[in-house]
Amino acid sequence: MSAPVPGARTPLVRLPYPLVCLLLGLALGWLPKLLHGPIPEKFNLHYIWGAVAVWAYYAARLTIGFWVGISAWPRAWWLRGPLCGLVALLPVTLFSLAVPECGPTCMAINLTTGTGVGLLVGGLAFVLTGKHHS
Repeated sequence: MSAPVPGARTPLVRLPYPLVCLLLGLALGWLPKLLHGPIPEKFNLHYIWGAVAVWAYYAARLTIGFWVGISAWPRAWWLRGPLCGLVALLPVTLFSLAVPECGPTCMAINLTTGTGVGLLVGGLAFVLTGKHHS
């Protein structure tokens, strides 16, 4: 067995990188719920089933870790994480533009939190595994 290389990162977790990202994404994807909506009542006003619309946001946010884990481009985690968060939430946040009580403000807030979750997933996965990607 060879001696460790000085300055080399040793992984804290020996799980596969995609699995670490998935688990982090499932855990961190709930953080925005503690900070803000989306609020079902905003959608109910327009005869849209608000609970289903809100779950669309949560489902998209909970997939961020999956996308970070399986993506290899861009190579650096600090670019890939936020990009995956942005892309995962963009389609569902376009729905916010159709709701006058929400509009661009809700879209921006949800895209920002999605980007932040992606950054956290990528950063924590890098700290735990020592890898930028799988």
